[in-house]
Amino acid sequence: MDVLTPSLEDYLEAIWILGLKRRVVRVRDIIKFLNVKSSSVVGALKALSDRDLVVHERYGYVELTQKGVAVAKEIYERHKMLSKFLHEILGVDPKVAAEDACRMEHHISKETLERLTKFIEFIETCPEGEPLWLSSFHYFAKHGVRPEHCGVRAKTTNGDEAVAFSKLDELEVGRRGKIVRITARGDIKRRLLDMGLVPATEVRVEKVAPLGDPIDVTVKGYHLSLRKEEASAITVEVIE
Repeated sequence: MDVLTPSLEDYLEAIWILGLKRRVVRVRDIIKFLNVKSSSVVGALKALSDRDLVVHERYGYVELTQKGVAVAKEIYERHKMLSKFLHEILGVDPKVAAEDACRMEHHISKETLERLTKFIEFIETCPEGEPLWLSSFHYFAKHGVRPEHCGVRAKTTNGDEAVAFSKLDELEVGRRGKIVRITARGDIKRRLLDMGLVPATEVRVEKVAPLGDPIDVTVKGYHLSLRKEEASAITVEVIE
């Protein structure tokens, strides 16, 4: 009796949402909100009442029990999180995102939902704003082509060789590369960015110390000396 069908979950969520907007919820409000027939609402309310999730007397108002509030809030929060992920992270149209979230919310596991929640939290609390890779994805989704700083990682359909990538500390003396991404964090990343080592910038390895540390490079005509730890955090597209 405690197992709820997707349909019953939709009714619980509808009652919760309607209750946030108005003081009392009537059967006709639910009919309009879900675009269903009166007989369907009556049957659903009876099933929810049997599970001690709602209180509804014939021709009276519909109220959630304490148990019903807890379940409805959980369903509603799942819906909001999924809709937020689809719209704000993936860039799906808000109306489509809401509709798809409604379908997904009934079947997603607790583990996956928690991971999605952490994923959104990670992006929203990033001190540097929207991550470069996410901005690059939005550009790709909108235009169908990769941003300039994104290389192609696999072979093309006509058999051409794939673009070669390397860590800057592994690039041989005299070779050039275009910076693709920087994996360092905190002070190290800020130092590298302040030195002009930003995505899409060309860098040339000039000299490497006998033990591999430091590494001298040229960026925009300037000579820089990098620690091996710093150079290893820079991925480049090998140019020559």
